[in-house]
Amino acid sequence: MLGRMMYDTVTLEKQNGELIENINANVQPDMIFIDDGSLPIEESDVLIRKLDNGLVERYKVLERGFYSKQMGISAHYQCKVKKESAIKAQQHQPQQIVYNLNGANSRVNNNSSDSSTNIVNINKENLFEDLKEIIKENVEDPNEKLELIEAVHNMERNQGTNNFKDYYVKFITTAANHMTLISPFIPALTQLLE
Repeated sequence: MLGRMMYDTVTLEKQNGELIENINANVQPDMIFIDDGSLPIEESDVLIRKLDNGLVERYKVLERGFYSKQMGISAHYQCKVKKESAIKAQQHQPQQIVYNLNGANSRVNNNSSDSSTNIVNINKENLFEDLKEIIKENVEDPNEKLELIEAVHNMERNQGTNNFKDYYVKFITTAANHMTLISPFIPALTQLLE
């Protein structure tokens, strides 16, 4: 029944080099149908088709897809295949992934969900000095830089007092445009609110 659709002729190349020629087949891009269930087709064998223009296509058998005789349809193969040239091209594609991560809480999730908890330890003795240094190095506008450093001085002078919360809120408000810069310091500053 399938024989009427077999317009192509292929050669089966076994892994040991044995060749079985003149096999009637129907060659599709990812599948080759063969109407002869007696052939010893196995995964990793190669099916070769010679084109009318003299070129040759080689297909590696990924899944042999053998079907027994049923309901008037003879035993046959529906082989899942891939062109060897496509396999070689895929193997030679350089795979390079570059991750540029910044900050104390940086992370990468590839096809996964993030259930982690970050704990950033910043030495409280150097907290304010480190914060001022980051501001000096990264804030370009001189007026903003001066205002932010003054806000850090006020927090430093008032740590441990009831006024610290007010200076903390003022600092956060003033630094709103620089959150990515100061975000590693926020957990340590927040601990001083307690």
